[in-house]
Amino acid sequence: MAVTANPKELKIAPAASDQYIRETVESIIVAFILAFLFRAFVAEAFVIPTGSMAPTLMGAHKDIICNECGVRYQLGASYEYDSLTARANGTAVVGGTAAISRAVNAIDLDDSNQATFSGDRILVSKFDYVFSNPKRWDVLVFKFPGNARMNYIKRLIGLPGEKLMVKEGDIYTKQSENEEWKIARKPPQKALAMRQPVTDTNFLSKSLIELNFPSLWQPWSLSGDANVKVQQDSSGWFAELSASSDQTWLRYFHKELTEIEWLDVFNDKKLPNFLPTSSTLVTDYLAYNGFYHAGSLPSVQLDATDLVNRFGPTENGVHWVGDLTGEFEVEIKSASGTLLLQLVEFGIVYQLSIDVSTGEAKLQAIDGSNVDRSPIPEYFNGQTDLVAPTKIRGAGKYRVAMANVDDQIYAWINGKLIKFNQPAEFDPSRLRSDSERRPRWTKSDPLDASPIGIGGQNLEMRVSRAQVYRDLYYIAVKGKHPLSNEFGGRLSQLQAEIGGANRLSDAQATRYIYSNPQKWATTRLFELRDKQFFELGEGQYFPLGDNSAQSSDARMWDENYVDQKFLLGKALLVFWPHAWNSPIPYLPNIKRMGLIR
Repeated sequence: MAVTANPKELKIAPAASDQYIRETVESIIVAFILAFLFRAFVAEAFVIPTGSMAPTLMGAHKDIICNECGVRYQLGASYEYDSLTARANGTAVVGGTAAISRAVNAIDLDDSNQATFSGDRILVSKFDYVFSNPKRWDVLVFKFPGNARMNYIKRLIGLPGEKLMVKEGDIYTKQSENEEWKIARKPPQKALAMRQPVTDTNFLSKSLIELNFPSLWQPWSLSGDANVKVQQDSSGWFAELSASSDQTWLRYFHKELTEIEWLDVFNDKKLPNFLPTSSTLVTDYLAYNGFYHAGSLPSVQLDATDLVNRFGPTENGVHWVGDLTGEFEVEIKSASGTLLLQLVEFGIVYQLSIDVSTGEAKLQAIDGSNVDRSPIPEYFNGQTDLVAPTKIRGAGKYRVAMANVDDQIYAWINGKLIKFNQPAEFDPSRLRSDSERRPRWTKSDPLDASPIGIGGQNLEMRVSRAQVYRDLYYIAVKGKHPLSNEFGGRLSQLQAEIGGANRLSDAQATRYIYSNPQKWATTRLFELRDKQFFELGEGQYFPLGDNSAQSSDARMWDENYVDQKFLLGKALLVFWPHAWNSPIPYLPNIKRMGLIR
């Protein structure tokens, strides 16, 4: 018997295709909700627009390989987009100076990998500051106080309630007027992450090698007899130290060619008359800022001569940086003896001695003006000698590094931090007043004119690679364009010191004095440096860009702080830098992916 169902009670199963569509729509809606919640409360992706955090984070830029030394470096190109003049009339970055050699390189129009790339894509954690407060040296994202619709990214320098002083590239803090200023010290992992390359023997200029340009690393000893052989040619660079009862050193003498001198090298195969031990001071030069720009990309390929003649030398790096790091790859060939590392600032010599047979390390500070070279008593917070065990044990290959950063010495063996019996902190002001905080030089010892050394005593060793880095330098300006230097337009007062020459640029004036150590003791240059002061209230933070010369940060704003309510989160990682255009389009730039330090 047939049964007819009551239509009101009949339940009809949906067709399979309808069910699939509904489930898909529901899944998409849920995914959007989860993505929104993730973005709002956990993490969000941002794109770096400008070069204010370079080279830690890249804004719009060009990737260049130096024709002379082969090193890859970046040129800032955000000027192509964020300048009012650029937007109105068009502009293009057409070349720049290299990071290591300082050679002038024009953009290769036939190389698609030298097109302008967009900035790094980063992931920002919004969760980090829910249960903890931001920490000094964090890289953070925030709403710009002058326009809350704009997102900025900088490094956190000052904390709520602090008084700040920017002096000689460093940050000093105190909580009240009655306290003494204390330098803000970077922890070791930040010191490594924030250092900037100065030179590297793995990247030598082929033209300078052909013209017998002297090695930047030269034998030296107090007795005048250094048993060191340095070889520098087209096959590479190395230095060999023979065992000697005296301390024998390989010391760094910083030299750099100007853009005009590079044209002489390129066109006339002619070198300036550099003595092997001539030197100039290391400055806050940054390759990212050493770009040339034109109204548009040229229709024909330019060369270095075109760049310099048409656009003139770049002004980049006029502040002396005394906080340096030396890193070396060595092969120790002796079972015993002493490995020596040395850094110099203000004529104070920081010397690390490592007993190769036991690995025991000893750190001392020596006043370079003392003939007897005796250690400065109680220089490291009441201690004369600091000691530490190391992994060096007899003959073998090692990677050794020593850094002077923020009035503290760090040292590493094979990437592992040496732990002294107490932090290697010091206060140079106990020996050097403000007027004496200048580089030192004597006829018997170049001191700051050769600020890094590696050597040995009763030790045979081969050095196969030597690198120099500098610390970030925060320029002491306030309420001015970030390209301003901290001499405040007073360098014209130095004309008598430099022979009364007229119309020297700031870069030319400082370079002249930096390259003449005999003038360091008497010049007024180091007394002309500005100091800047800032004060923070509760819930106020002070951010600065790593690219201090090109960063519009808290130094420039009407209100020199960011309120806590404008903080968006902590920058975690670069998850997608630009992709390469060739030989495989859209190939990820994997080397730049990683955590943000």
